Amino acid sequence: MDRTRTAVRTVLSGLAAGVLVALGAAPALAHVTLTPSSTTAGDTAVVRVEVPHGCAGSATTELAVRMPAQVTEVTVTSTDRWVAEEVDGTITYRTDAPLPDGREDTVEFSVLLPVEVGTTLVFPGVQRCGDGEAAWIEIGADAAARDGLERPAPVIVVTGAASDRLMTVGAAGVLAAGCLGSGGVLLVRRRRA
Repeated sequence: MDRTRTAVRTVLSGLAAGVLVALGAAPALAHVTLTPSSTTAGDTAVVRVEVPHGCAGSATTELAVRMPAQVTEVTVTSTDRWVAEEVDGTITYRTDAPLPDGREDTVEFSVLLPVEVGTTLVFPGVQRCGDGEAAWIEIGADAAARDGLERPAPVIVVTGAASDRLMTVGAAGVLAAGCLGSGGVLLVRRRRA
């Protein structure tokens, strides 16, 4: 019984330490990111573009995002701060009230996602500031290659229908429960032996 409690405490302590390290490292890894309302093939997705900081201390004045060739329908949205314009497949957000370096902001646009499941959509972007710019345009061959990039272009991967994802998650849950149940039986058998 004491070994089990010690093992559980060790695992939980390790997980907690890992989470704290990851949270502590987050600001250093911050970059322009995309958050789609949907990744389902054929859906219209509202895509939020999050700008976490300026350029080396300088305020952000413009953000330009290039649409991937697979995106055929785009709708842009202006905000109180940002005026949006789409020209030749690039959405540009401009402001007369620059976003200070220490502040975050979000802009949005809508796209019609392609119907091919598994399509990787790459959205290169350039963040222009009062002094300098940050080009988020690096593209890796796959997810592992993108993890090592300094300024990766934001990516969305098109998924199947929501019901497909629920079935996959449900099957994974059943498998995990079965594994946990088997582990519990093995533990009981081991103790009795």
